[in-house]
Amino acid sequence: MAPIAPVGYWGSVTSSMDWCEENYEWTPYIAEFFNSWSSLAMVVLGECCARMNPTGNRAFTLLGRSITIVGIGSWLFHATLKYSMQMTDELPMLWSISIACYIAVTTQYNINRARFKRWLVLWTLLVTVLTAGFSGKVQFVLFQGSFNGLSVVMAYLCWRGKKELEEAQMSHVAALFWAGIKLYASAAIVWLADTNLCTYINGHDESVLPFNMQLHAWWHVLASLGLVYLVVLLMGHY
Repeated sequence: MAPIAPVGYWGSVTSSMDWCEENYEWTPYIAEFFNSWSSLAMVVLGECCARMNPTGNRAFTLLGRSITIVGIGSWLFHATLKYSMQMTDELPMLWSISIACYIAVTTQYNINRARFKRWLVLWTLLVTVLTAGFSGKVQFVLFQGSFNGLSVVMAYLCWRGKKELEEAQMSHVAALFWAGIKLYASAAIVWLADTNLCTYINGHDESVLPFNMQLHAWWHVLASLGLVYLVVLLMGHY
């Protein structure tokens, strides 16, 4: 379907990324319709984490609220494709994974929590400034490197938590690890396909498909589902 408006209400694209979804295809007020509304999956996840926190640890509530902010920021980013709105999506993602790292590290290791928190806050602030201070491909690489680096750390910490749960005869909770990892890996695959193979899957002339599969929207949904399992795993380990 042809775009309703060639530019749309928000004007030209200023974000460092313009995803595979056709801009302003459904309404002149939302640049990427499916990518925007699928972001609400993260809002639902965040609020469930914040409101259904059985641990009593306020860090989990903070984690939930930060994920909610990611979802709202993602909606704003995909609706406008403006660089300022892109930051409301990506910077909270860095903050969320930093909070998750704090929870996992302080739960699994006997360390000075106050000192670790200070270093983690300083690192997060540094990455925030660097990510917000650059644009284009440099900004993209800075953000992806920082976020994905911490994602690998979190995957290891979740795996370590799984092992400890198995040793504590809590295999039913430990099983959440592989369920979450499979969903998150599936999300990563569709993200990579949407980012690198758009020409062949966007439903246009060179596409091997007659329609756009909206893979970035599926990334939002699958990543949110995967995070549900991993957050519950962290809660169970706590």
